Amino acid sequence: MYELALTLTGVAVVLELWLVYRYRLLLELFERNTLLGIAFSLVLSWLLGESVGAAGLTVLLAAVASTLVTATVYKSGALLLVDAVGNLVL
Repeated sequence: MYELALTLTGVAVVLELWLVYRYRLLLELFERNTLLGIAFSLVLSWLLGESVGAAGLTVLLAAVASTLVTATVYKSGALLLVDAVGNLVL
């Protein structure tokens, strides 16, 4: 159970940050409305859990963990750092 929750957390974080990086409108929305960012993260985790057949506590653990990680990234501005590093590499 914990391995699946940890895997779902990692996938949800990477997917969410990729979506926000790719579609800047999401980043602007989440910066203005924190609750919207939390809801997006929870729904994304739930959808990923459904896609692999996870349920209950596994999805809850993954959703909460990924929400905490992505909320920290949004509030710290770390996504802009990812953008700067991405521009250097490419």
